[in-house]
Amino acid sequence: MTSRGATSAGPRPGSEEVRGWFAPTAWRAYLDTASYGLPPLATVRALEGALRAWQQASVQWPEWDRAGEDCRALAAAVLDAEPDEVSLLPAASVGVGVVAASLGAGDEVVVPDDEFRSLLMPLLAAKQARGVRVRRVPFHALAESVRPTTTLVATSHVQSNGGALQDVEAVAAAAREHGAAVIVDATHSAGIVRLDARRLGIDCVVAAAYKHLLCPRGVAFMRLAADGKLRPAPFLAGWRATADPYSTYFGGTLDDLAAGAARYDVSLAWHPWVGARESLRTLTAVDAEARERHAVGLATEAAEALGVRPTGSSILGVGVTTPPDETRRLLGEAGIAAGFPAGQVRFSFHVYSTREDVDLLVETVRPLVRR
Repeated sequence: MTSRGATSAGPRPGSEEVRGWFAPTAWRAYLDTASYGLPPLATVRALEGALRAWQQASVQWPEWDRAGEDCRALAAAVLDAEPDEVSLLPAASVGVGVVAASLGAGDEVVVPDDEFRSLLMPLLAAKQARGVRVRRVPFHALAESVRPTTTLVATSHVQSNGGALQDVEAVAAAAREHGAAVIVDATHSAGIVRLDARRLGIDCVVAAAYKHLLCPRGVAFMRLAADGKLRPAPFLAGWRATADPYSTYFGGTLDDLAAGAARYDVSLAWHPWVGARESLRTLTAVDAEARERHAVGLATEAAEALGVRPTGSSILGVGVTTPPDETRRLLGEAGIAAGFPAGQVRFSFHVYSTREDVDLLVETVRPLVRR
């Protein structure tokens, strides 16, 4: 894949126009979106306005809260969902926890053994508290590890610790064969690497939005397929999960809950959602195919220039020979922001990344690469 010669309509990723939507950073190359994405200028303005309105008491709180409804519709397009399949959460683990809490002693979950803890820990809690069987297998052996006793398959779409891309098509096919449900954590793909959730029959997708979706922290989404196998009980339901959340806050029954995935909504931390609305508007102003082609293309070009295997995602983990502190120093002196999970250097690309960023990365890191 390559971003060279992209012809999709609309703003071109990496262009001066798109880069102008973001403030300059303290780095020559910001390649750490997998830690947190850069906020668009529009997002920062919205947050500043919300804080001033809070200080001046010039806004009624439902005005902030209703920003979540705009985010629901915007996120639906990114998650290959209908708006009524999307719930509004503060973190991906909250969605996983709701699903895990509905599992019982007759259920078996298959999950990668080095899975990110926000997906893994709620499942292990279900094992301890409810007797759920949890089998941990290698990431790339997930599809072949599904068996007739499996009721749920859980995986990241893109691994946080290096950018490996899960073969979700094979996982979904194996799950269908054995009648199992599938939950995918798309935190490190949503907004960049597309997931055909409807076509593949993915039952649940969770995604924290502060990384590749460029939102403030405290914003996350869960997509529950309307025709999927998972119908967890709404254990976290509150006033925000009702069909008419602004009418009354007292009494009632579970019949008052929203009909769709909004019944899993959790009370919103208002101001992050005001900012998230602008982040999602900015992100989706760039064609989805162009976003993927650009960011994955840059990661692939960097891998090929460094002589390491491309991941197929916008994230590239590189093993180096230098100690972590020395690696951080060298990258810092070069002006490159990167992540350092699991003994690697992790580079992650987005719409604001450029080929010049790749050139700087390659020049700096090539002498350090572990062969």
